[in-house]
Amino acid sequence: MSVDYSHAHNRPDLDDRLFVCDFVEDVIEKIRRRIKDPDLERIFVNCLPNTLDTTVQYSEDETGVPDTYVVTGDIPALWLRDSTCQVWPYLSFIKDDNSLRKMFEGLINRQARSILKDPYANAFDRDGVFERKYELDSLCFFLRLSSGYFEKTKDNVLFDDVWLRAVNKVIEIIFIEQSTLNKENLDLLYHFRTRSGHLHPAVRINGYGYPGKNCGLSRCVFRPSDDECVFPYIIPSNAMAVVELRKISEVLESISAYEAAKMSLKLGKAIDRGIYEWGIVDHKVMGKIYAYEVDGLGSCCIMDDPNIPSLLSLPYLGYVKADDEVYVNTRKLLLSEWNGFYARGRSASGITSPHMGTFNHYWPLATIMQALTSNNEKEIRSCLKILKKTHDGTFFMHEAIDVDDPHKYSRYWFAWANSLFGELILKIDSDFPGLLNDNL
Repeated sequence: MSVDYSHAHNRPDLDDRLFVCDFVEDVIEKIRRRIKDPDLERIFVNCLPNTLDTTVQYSEDETGVPDTYVVTGDIPALWLRDSTCQVWPYLSFIKDDNSLRKMFEGLINRQARSILKDPYANAFDRDGVFERKYELDSLCFFLRLSSGYFEKTKDNVLFDDVWLRAVNKVIEIIFIEQSTLNKENLDLLYHFRTRSGHLHPAVRINGYGYPGKNCGLSRCVFRPSDDECVFPYIIPSNAMAVVELRKISEVLESISAYEAAKMSLKLGKAIDRGIYEWGIVDHKVMGKIYAYEVDGLGSCCIMDDPNIPSLLSLPYLGYVKADDEVYVNTRKLLLSEWNGFYARGRSASGITSPHMGTFNHYWPLATIMQALTSNNEKEIRSCLKILKKTHDGTFFMHEAIDVDDPHKYSRYWFAWANSLFGELILKIDSDFPGLLNDNL
């Protein structure tokens, strides 16, 4: 099927939708009736099912084993991170709908096989590797998807030998990348090369990135934005690793993989200690904050990136509580001019990213995450207003939007951002229903 969504203001026709779930349709219908603002209602109706409508390609083999391939949107490849985030809002429904449950099982199967093909790849096409940029968070999202499924179903039948080998490979890679760039282990560590095997000039130090000191943290060369790191230890990615290594240990114990569970917990503990010792720094104005990247030698990068995991998302990921003092200080900095990647303009304000090569494009991902991690109704309302007035008449989310001119944006079809917006409305409907009863 080939459908052009570049100018779609509404969902595709029923016959053109890739995956239809009646339960999700019922949820959309119930919530849309409670949304008074017509534009907000339309965005929600478009965004929550967008992943199912346009990106989920589900199939089963001759024995009935499910396989789910999820493209990221206008890029026809599966990212471990994006695909997990795209389906995440539907996770709470899998006990109520078997088709969704099978879809999740298929994606877990697909991700496990993909990791075994190349654990350093971040994105895959149907038959192999699409992009080989090592991002620690990519492996963490595979763990998150697996443990999230287990938490909801309490079923471990899915976690077979293939899955276990993939998890063991994840643990192995995270452990290997705790090492530093020295002569003894240089051949073991990831370094970025072109498809032809040549060193890539875009990544410093012969494709290895900047060096760091062994400090318990696990290194990577690329951020969740797919951009090169400045320093090798990304604090939000390591924080996510701590959370997911702990959670996956429970799944491993349930299938009697005790050694793997033990290693997972040990690794998570070491990384957590590294964050405490090296990831928290003193800021002259804000006090103690989390750095975005560090090298274990005393250097750090003070900023945030809108792609998740981010510092802003630490409570969402389950690493800290929203009222954690260091997180509160960090959040104040990130949402202010003390963050070099924060922009204010005539139409919007929000966190930007060096990924765009410009300072004036805010990212809806970060604004949605700001709302998801807030308990302040005024702040949440402000975020919704920004999102509402910057979709440029498409009634979908985008990657990055000019803070002065919302007609200028990137990625007309970005399913992750659409899913995250749908997740936000689900949370507001549950926790702050009064916000949906008024016009913005």
